[in-house]
Amino acid sequence: MSRKCTSNWLDTYLEYTAFQEAPRKFHLWTGLSTLASVVKRNIKLPRGYFNIYPNLYVALVAPSGFTKTSAADISIKFLKEVPSIELIEEKVTSWYILDYFQELTTNKGECCVTMYAPEMKTFLGDLNKAELVAMLTSFYGCPDSSSFRTKGNKGAAIFKDICLNLLACSTPEWLTLGTTTDEIAGGFTGRFVYVFEDIPERSFAFPEDYITPEVQALRQPLIDDLNHIATLKGDFMLTDQAKADYLVWYSTREQECTDERLRGYYARKRDLIFKVAMLLSLSQDDSMLIDEDVLKMTWTILSDIENKMKETFSGIVDDPALKYKDMIVSQLAKAPGQEMSRADLLKKNWNRFDGQILDRIITNLIDAGMLDNYTMKAKKGVKIMYKLVDVGY
Repeated sequence: MSRKCTSNWLDTYLEYTAFQEAPRKFHLWTGLSTLASVVKRNIKLPRGYFNIYPNLYVALVAPSGFTKTSAADISIKFLKEVPSIELIEEKVTSWYILDYFQELTTNKGECCVTMYAPEMKTFLGDLNKAELVAMLTSFYGCPDSSSFRTKGNKGAAIFKDICLNLLACSTPEWLTLGTTTDEIAGGFTGRFVYVFEDIPERSFAFPEDYITPEVQALRQPLIDDLNHIATLKGDFMLTDQAKADYLVWYSTREQECTDERLRGYYARKRDLIFKVAMLLSLSQDDSMLIDEDVLKMTWTILSDIENKMKETFSGIVDDPALKYKDMIVSQLAKAPGQEMSRADLLKKNWNRFDGQILDRIITNLIDAGMLDNYTMKAKKGVKIMYKLVDVGY
């Protein structure tokens, strides 16, 4: 079957969503998530001792008002046009997933599911959070089988051919309060691709005025090609040049991680590269081939989100008083002369912390060599000033 999109699927999807206000990278990653959901376990890259399936855990992270949920909703609407998709959209508990996966194993012989969490705060609520996090962490690797103890000591439930895709939306504030250092150390957050943005890049007061017949005409080819891609099965292969390029990156990959909170992500990047590369290739054609051009495109896409990914975790630390350390550095970096007075910092953050907590943050930054302080005369006494020392931070 020939493809209906005149360009590749992702480019057509980005053209279709071009007049929705969310950042372009949000639409790119919801598009990748859509492709990952429809191929399930039908596509894989054999790696000798194991297989890599192109499933993804994607989290769109931005302040309120960035229409991240609206961007994700477009993706989910396209998924609903593919009859074979198993979709969970509501808040779930670990017990619900156990029952649901057991039912899928019995009726379909596989557990291929897409979970959509418009609000990560609601999705990962306090109820059964530890069990749910453990389960999602385990399922990321698409195990051939998995067993979990069922409710009421009824024995172990055996699940077969698991493939879980997860698309979630969150604000930075909730990640600060809702994510613990234990979850980072345990590997849960390292399985996510966090797509962070806090700078608006486009605005359309009346997007409906831009939805021309030409834009509307893109929808059906996208649906048709998505249903075609859902039928593809087979193993991916790498060209010799792609292998050579990957080997060069692999030999220097340890140098990429500069933030301990992202160590889990970078440790799994070796597999994530292949996941994204498979999806980019599937977006283009049915060749089941990863060549050097696809790999270069993959690295470009990942580098684009990695530049801001550390801001996703800026507030996640053991000491609650230091949750705002990176935020203070960011505020100073954006201030004129990269300096602010103590009074201005307190005014800017009056709803987040008090003077005592600010003192602890400032002391930590000064000890780390990132900040300097001095006094200057003011109309009423002396003004305490803080200045960023190393702009590299």
